[in-house]
Amino acid sequence: MAEENDNNLSEEEYKVRRRINKHGPKEEKPRKTRFDVLAIPHRRIILDTYQNHSYHFPKDKAQRMKHQLQELYAMTPEETEKYFEQLKNEENQIAKQKMLKIMLKQLYRKQQREKQVSKAYKFVERLLKQGMMHAFNHAVPPLISVRLRNLSDIILEQICDLRNIDIPDRENPDQFGLFLIAISDWIAIAIESVYYGVQLKKNVELEVIEEQRKTQSKGSKKAKKGTEVDEEEIRVHGEEDLTDQDFE
Repeated sequence: MAEENDNNLSEEEYKVRRRINKHGPKEEKPRKTRFDVLAIPHRRIILDTYQNHSYHFPKDKAQRMKHQLQELYAMTPEETEKYFEQLKNEENQIAKQKMLKIMLKQLYRKQQREKQVSKAYKFVERLLKQGMMHAFNHAVPPLISVRLRNLSDIILEQICDLRNIDIPDRENPDQFGLFLIAISDWIAIAIESVYYGVQLKKNVELEVIEEQRKTQSKGSKKAKKGTEVDEEEIRVHGEEDLTDQDFE
């Protein structure tokens, strides 16, 4: 009976059936679960790990990662090496560009700082010239404050140090020494005037801040008081409701 059925089959069907009987039915591959799929890292993560941290791993582990990347990106070893070399060159180029930007920023800041220093020196030079001309044309008022006298002595010492000359005696100065003392006194008066203006402005700002703080404190106290009143009203109404229920 079996021979008759085999005779009725075509040649191709007979070959297929014979192959199945010989090797047996093919086993189905186990399907991967969702956890197995999620556990497989993305190829970009593997690539980043290999590029930046391959030297942390043993050589065999790094080599396995490299082979895995070749399989994931479907490249030959030569293409993989070329690809990695290209990525390395791109990283070096980006690092050079970042370093260049940092150096340009530092250079720009240095140039700006030099300009500010030069501007400050020119301002001080102009101020000293104006002070010298003013001291030459106007008599110096008496320095009543001890602080002004001390400040004038410090300025006189700095001027003499810059000029590399001896500090003149205030009690018995010569003509040039009298001129330097007058300059120092006028500069001390100018600094005191500027300092007084700055302190006055600072006191006004502090008064404004103190007034704002007091206003905020009053507002918070009012809000707190209103909250306490509301809580008291709720408590009273609650007691009244309880009393009415007791009477009922």
